Amino acid sequence: MEPEEEEERPACGRDWAELQRDVLMLIFLKLGVMEVLRAAGSVCRSWRKVAKEEPELWRRIDMTDHPYGFEAFVLQDPTKLAIDRSGGLLEEFSVDYFGDDDLLRYLCDRTSVLKRLCLISCYQLSEEAIAETAKRQPLLEEIQITFGSFSEKVTEIVGKECPQLKSFKFNTKWYNIPHTDPHVEVEISDDEEEISDDDEALGIAKTMY
Repeated sequence: MEPEEEEERPACGRDWAELQRDVLMLIFLKLGVMEVLRAAGSVCRSWRKVAKEEPELWRRIDMTDHPYGFEAFVLQDPTKLAIDRSGGLLEEFSVDYFGDDDLLRYLCDRTSVLKRLCLISCYQLSEEAIAETAKRQPLLEEIQITFGSFSEKVTEIVGKECPQLKSFKFNTKWYNIPHTDPHVEVEISDDEEEISDDDEALGIAKTMY
């Protein structure tokens, strides 16, 4: 149990602990995940209660704006804590560099309503983990992956297992691929060499309706 520390009224005479839940939610939603976990959630008991017990606050978890670089894996545990606090309501998940198979499994074990998945420079991820995530997240509407490339088999699995998929992107240079449904966007790219055919794009496009 966390200790019940004494709360002091600020010298300015304003008691921030008395702010209404709706106001606190607005404040927290403007902050980053780490700011809520480590700062705002530690101000006082009422703030901590909102940070810990309001799943609505964690519908969107964005862990892409951080300064850790190659040390970003220190964010694994805080990210898992944020996922836990979502209470199964997590709809948007973005991670930069430290995403791996274990983190995606953890994510899928705790939510099945994901709509947007963004994976940036997550070099530890395997094709199997991407495919398994697609199978376990049938509500996915948007997937963005900015590293490497995947086989046609994986892209077919993504298209087949995610019937709600509207946008699927690879890497940082986009090539628009024609599709029979104008509301579906499929973009495949390669940072190192020019694409000579659209096998990967067609692999997913033919499964998206």
